[in-house]
Amino acid sequence: MHITLACTLEKAPASADQLKNVINEKRTELAPLLTSELRYYSENARYVDGSLEILDIQNLSGLDYSMSYRYQWHIFNACLDINTQETVNGSVRFTQVPQGLIFDIIDNTPPSPADEL
Repeated sequence: MHITLACTLEKAPASADQLKNVINEKRTELAPLLTSELRYYSENARYVDGSLEILDIQNLSGLDYSMSYRYQWHIFNACLDINTQETVNGSVRFTQVPQGLIFDIIDNTPPSPADEL
C-alpha cells in the first residue's frame, strides 16, 4: 500500500537530516500507518501515543530511502493477567516526489467477512 505524506522539500534528493525533520513534524499522521501490525499481538494491543521515534534514514539510490524507526505498545488484559509494554523496531521504504514522500507500507488491515466469502 502506498501512502503519500504531503510536504514540500526544496531540493531533490533531500538530505537525511532534512527528511528526518519533515517526518518528525508529521509523526502523528504516520504513526497509525506504521503501527497497524499491533493486531498481530492482540486486539487489545495499543500504540503508546508519542512514542514513535525515527532512528535513521538512509539513501538507497536517487530518490529512494529507507527509514528505521521504533515505537512502544501496551497491552492490558485483566482476565489473562497481562499487563506489559514492549518496544518494536521496524523499517519502511519511501520515495521522494514533488508532492511529498510516498511510503511503501504493508497493509495489515484485517479482512472483513465479505472479503472472506
